[in-house]
Amino acid sequence: MQTQAVVIALDGDFAVVETSRKSACDGCHRQQDGKGCAMCTLMGDSKRMRARAHNPLGAQPGDTVLVESSSARVLGYGALVFLLPLLAALAGWGIAALLTAPEAVRGVAAAVGFGLAFAFLSVYSRRVIAHRCDVTVVQILHHD
Repeated sequence: MQTQAVVIALDGDFAVVETSRKSACDGCHRQQDGKGCAMCTLMGDSKRMRARAHNPLGAQPGDTVLVESSSARVLGYGALVFLLPLLAALAGWGIAALLTAPEAVRGVAAAVGFGLAFAFLSVYSRRVIAHRCDVTVVQILHHD
């Protein structure tokens, strides 16, 4: 996946780049009424996103660049965020069912599994993903 970004700082061999985040609601009919949808609310109001990028071309602050990230990695993160909580909820429900727990307890177990998955994702994101550099500057488009 490629997108345009602006180099805002240098960090050794890396560039800190900023890009406009495309909202999931850009084409949504709910944008017309000014309220947005639930996805807009969850994603927050920030339209700018920063990332550390490998900088083999030596881009400088102010440069507009083309950055690239692995589509497989991005899709993997998406699958992790959407599938892990679902699987954890199903596991909680299944374990409670195996223990012949009543329906209410099964529901609570599913909710606990769902919540634990997001807790895990939060820790995983801060400790592992935040230290990876999945973005590379592949072209300097113009100097500002």
